[in-house]
This record gives sequence, C-alpha cells and structure tokens, in this order.
Amino acid sequence: MTTDQQNEATTLNRILSCGEPESPAPRSLHTEKSALSRVLEPHSVAIIGASSNPDKRGYQIINALKKSSYGYPILPVNPRGGTIVGLPVFSDIDALPECVDIAVIVRPAEEVPDILIQCGKKGIAGAVVLAHGFHERGDKGSAAQTRLSDALLRSGVRIVGPNTSGMLNCTVKADLIGLPELPPSGPVSVLTQSGNMILSVVEDSRTINGPGFDVIAGLGNQIDVGYGELIEELCLRKSTRSIAIYNEGFLDGRGFLEAAARVGRSCAIVMLRGGRSTEGQKAALSHTGSIAGADEVALKVISQMGVTQVDRSDELLPVAAVLATSPLPRPETGIAVLTDGGGHATLAVDALSRAGVPFASLSEDTKAKLRKVLGDGANVENPIDVASAVDAYPDVFPECIEILASDPQVGLVLTNGLFGAYHIRFDASLLKAENSAAERIVALRDATGLPLVFHSCYANRKPENHDILRNGGIQVFPSLDWAVSGSKALFERANWLSKRGRHEERLALETPPVVVPGGLSAETTARGILQKLGVDTGEWSAASDAGAVVSAVSNFATACAVKLDSAFVVHKSDVGGVRLGVTREEARAAADDIAKAIASHAPPVTTFGFIVTPMVNRGVELFVGVTNDPIFGPVILFGSGGVLLEAVKDVTFRAAPLSPAEALDMINETRIAKLLDGFRNYPKVDKRSLADFISSVSVAVMKMDNISELDINPIIANESGIYPVDVRLVGK
Repeated sequence: MTTDQQNEATTLNRILSCGEPESPAPRSLHTEKSALSRVLEPHSVAIIGASSNPDKRGYQIINALKKSSYGYPILPVNPRGGTIVGLPVFSDIDALPECVDIAVIVRPAEEVPDILIQCGKKGIAGAVVLAHGFHERGDKGSAAQTRLSDALLRSGVRIVGPNTSGMLNCTVKADLIGLPELPPSGPVSVLTQSGNMILSVVEDSRTINGPGFDVIAGLGNQIDVGYGELIEELCLRKSTRSIAIYNEGFLDGRGFLEAAARVGRSCAIVMLRGGRSTEGQKAALSHTGSIAGADEVALKVISQMGVTQVDRSDELLPVAAVLATSPLPRPETGIAVLTDGGGHATLAVDALSRAGVPFASLSEDTKAKLRKVLGDGANVENPIDVASAVDAYPDVFPECIEILASDPQVGLVLTNGLFGAYHIRFDASLLKAENSAAERIVALRDATGLPLVFHSCYANRKPENHDILRNGGIQVFPSLDWAVSGSKALFERANWLSKRGRHEERLALETPPVVVPGGLSAETTARGILQKLGVDTGEWSAASDAGAVVSAVSNFATACAVKLDSAFVVHKSDVGGVRLGVTREEARAAADDIAKAIASHAPPVTTFGFIVTPMVNRGVELFVGVTNDPIFGPVILFGSGGVLLEAVKDVTFRAAPLSPAEALDMINETRIAKLLDGFRNYPKVDKRSLADFISSVSVAVMKMDNISELDINPIIANESGIYPVDVRLVGK
C-alpha cells in the first residue's frame, strides 16, 4: 500500500469506526444498524472492479457518486492502484478500511464467490452483485449460482442480486447504478426485477413531477435479499411512505404475504406483476388443482394482504405517488368529482364506475351551498360542473372543495379538466388568481385532511400552481386514467385498513400437527383428520361391511347416503359407488350393489369400506377447497359447488389461515352469495356460520403436514346449517 493509501485508510478507519461522516449528514454507529439497513443506506461504498474507462460500470458508478455529491467515503478497488476521478484506488479488498457498508462488485460471475469471501473477512456488510451469468443462464449458470450461494453462507455478507442493475438511495445521494442524473429524493421506494423498470419509473416520475424517491433497488436473482425482507426494512425508514414493486415471481411467496400484512399497516405497497399468463395447471386428483390458476390465486392473496395491484406499467409510479403523499378517505364515504367540462366529467364517471370507486351522495345542504357559489342553473349533482363560474373566477375551485369537505359523505374530491391553466387557455392575467387558488387548496387539504387528486390536460405544461399543489402533497396528473387509478387505490387502502383489526382476530394454531397420508385418503380418514383439527364435518359413520351399513342407517333413523369409502377411487359415482335416500330396509342391498359395482372396476378395488351420512334437505350447493400453492402455500377456495364448480368457476381465493371476517368478505364477493340471502325459492343461509366453517377449515390446514389438496364438495347450506356432503383429501 502506498503512503497516500495508508493515510487515506487511516482517515477512513477513523470515520467508519467512529461514525463521523465526511459531510454534515447524520450518521449512526454501525453497531446500532442492521447489515441490511447499512446496505440500503450506505455511508461508505467500495467499488470492486473500479475502472478509469468511462465506458465501464466500474467508472460510471464512481463518477455518478461524485456527481451526485454523495457525502461519504467512495473506495475504488483495482490491482493497478492509481486514482480515478481524483480518488485514490486501493489495490485489493484487504487494503480497505474496516466497517465498509457496501461493496459494488463489478467483476465477471466466476470471480464473484472469491470476492464475496474476501468482503466477509473484511467485515463489509453487503454487496451489490451486478454480474450476470448465474441461474438465468440455465444449467451452467445454475452451477455458478450454487458456488455463489456457498460463498454467501461462508461470508455472511448480505447480497442484492446477482444479475441486478444496481441500487440507488436518493436520500443520501448514493447512486450505485450509474445514472447520468440522480432523481430527486422523496417518499417512494421501488423494488424491481427489471433494470429497465428502474429507468421507466424514474422517467415516469419526471413526466408527472412525482414526489421523488428514497430507495430504488434491482433485486435480480434474489439469491439472498428478497421482497419480503426488503419491504420490512424499507418500512422502518421514515423517508419511505410507499413502496412500488415490479415483480415477475416470488422465491418465498408465503414470506412476502406475511411481511406485506405487517408492513401494510403503516406503509402502502403497490405492485405491478409480470409473467401473469399461464397455460393452465396440470389436472389433479381433486377439482381444486384444475380451477386454481396461478394468476387468479396471486391476485387474491396479494390483495388480501393490503397490496394495491395495478395492471399497466404507467400506473405503478402515479399510484405509488398518491399513496405516499395523500391522506386516506374516511370509512364509508365516496368520491365527489369536480369538473369544468362535460367530456372529462363523463369519462371520469365511467372510469370510476368501472374501477368500483363509490360515489358520494351529496346532502341537500351541500347542494344548496354549491348553488350559491355556482349559480342557480349549475349542475350540483355528483359530478359537479363548475364551468359556468370558473372561466372568470378560478377561486371557485377552493370554495367548492371547502363545501364538499364539510359533507360527511364525501371522502375524496377528484378535480378534472383545465385546472391551473386558465391563464394559458384564456387570459394570462388569471395566473395570480390560479396560484392563489392552489395555495388555498393546499391549506384546505391540511386543515380538513380531505384527500384531493387533480387531473389537468395542461399538466405537462407544468404551470406554477401545479407545483404549489405538488409541493403541498397533492398530485396533479396529465392523464385522467392515472387520477382515477390513484383515487381507487386510496379507497382500497382505506377499506383494507378499516377491516384490518377484525381480520386479525387471533386464529388458534396450538393443536399439534397431523400428518396427511400420501395420495388420496379414504373419505372417513379425511373427515376424521378434519374433525380432530376442529372442523365440523357433520354426522357420519364408517361401516366395514353390509351389516355395519344396516346398523349405521338404523342409528340415524332417517334416509341416508351410502358411499364407497376407498383410497383407490377418486370419483365414487363414476364407478357406481353411491346410493342416495337409502332406508333401513334398503341398506344391505345398497351396500351389496356398491360391492358388485366396484368388483368390475379396472383395476379391481379390493380394499374398501362404506361411509354412511344422513340425507340433507334441499339447499345451496357450495364448495370449500384448499390447494397447497407452490408459491404462496395453503390457499383457501370458496364458491359455487356441485356440478357448477367447474362449469361456472364462481370461485374466489384467500391465503390460509383467515378469520371469520375475512371469510365473510370472501363469501360476499362470489355470485352464489345472492342465493344465500334467500333469493327466489332458495332457503336463507346464515352467512356467519358459513364464514366460521370456512375459517375453521383454513386454520385446520395450517396444522396439516404433507397436504396437497382438499375438496369439500358439495356442501349443502340451508336454513338448518352447513352440511359437508363429500370430502376428498390428497397428501403429497
């Protein structure tokens, strides 16, 4: 090491060990910070593979850190030594000072494992591994990733990547991607599996004059740090108020769901998912496997945890911006649309209706106050048209917003049309009045806590008054669709948070787990396991032979269903294994007929018994199932049962376990729910009892080891209760 390097290392060791920054920026001692928090907010950066060639990433990152005025040590590493952009270069990792927060590794894949081990020996907290050539490259890459995984375990270094575009922390101006220009700092953090999506959200933020970014990270192959752990760490940062995610798949879907449910209480999450299409799932022994498509499951279980999902790439950043900056609507309120043109009003109402956003019913008092401001001939229904008054009087907007804020039915106001651009469209002298109106609107938002979202077709002109709104935390969009998506997201989040308490009723999981036998279980085995775990499977009796069938039917003292009970037959009715309405006098003959029917089955079924259940009165046929999703773990299905199950596919999903309150929401979002209320000649069903049943199944499956699928189909629900008719359980 040269004398200059020794002096530099001595200075840096003092800075890093004592927590003293090169700039006035605040800094905690390393011992007070987790390794991952040091990675996300690095107060020292080593660039391993530093280069003096401007075309190389090892140069671009150093140059970007310097250009962005990063206020902490920048430590280039290259065996050649020398200087790069005025910084002394360390000849190897061992020459670095102690306690470096993060290393950006800009070397080929085959070198990364050894570099990682050296980083671990030096006490470096984390590494951003840019190299590709790992799992994404097939078998050869998988072997390289295995070597990297081994090095990860040996080093103890936290890894972002590999195959990542890098990471930014705009709050401390740490550009570890090498962007030509660092985006402004702000409350939105971004996690993505695509480098291009990083560029996309940065440019989208420029388009909408977004509120700025805290942390932006490309996760790459997620060999170590994944979505779940990152969102929890970001949630701890006061500088992050919403998290935007672009996701193409989870390595630990269940872990993400659990983390999202915790994070969502205090920090909004918005997700755009790629790779949603599928060719379908392989037919399984139960109905469940054939109807639980991957995308449908993901859509429901991710939303269950409070994550806002968007369908278009251009929605991700605008929605995250609104959720990061806006208060939420009050519970059980709706949206009021304030417009200065019929076309925009019509489009807004159409889009909001399609999105399922509730509309506020304005009180007569509110309408009377609006007429006073807008004139007797004004349309003061929702949407409210201000066009006749606003052309000469821009201050009419804050007056209307103030009136709407006092109406208890109004939870959010969406203003659309030309707001802020009357001085452009009509008369430049209106600019002062429009700026004053914007200032008053910000003050109103602060005083009332009413969420406000603006659309203006002149937003791309970026007039002063739009900046006044944005600086006050009110988003202004050039696209009406973005304004609608943001409004919808605010209502969805408010609704989720309002239900969170009742959804988090403690779900008892103390019972010891039960091992599900591999393959298909006999129905008596399936019912026995469920009953042991607290699920009411109704009255039933196992019978080993025809005589026992007679006794069972006699004991029930009513007509019964007699069914084959075997672990070797999937569909009992297909082989003549079901007899319905069997009386005591018919019981022996029914059992004999079933035995004869399966004798001709190919291959022959030699091990079997019978299950006897009382016949159930007419009711609504329902379905409750479980699939052990490969990404998200046990998932509950509910919907129309019997022959309608696969024909209609009126089914919805939730991750297990779920509370009775969540189960009730699940019931109410299906089409069959209408029949449960006593529609036409159908009996009225106690939905709360049904919800309790679904919840009990969801808790039971969490106590089952080795479960693959569960079908309870049909379930007959009527005014008397909930009756499982057929139960099918499959182990892995």
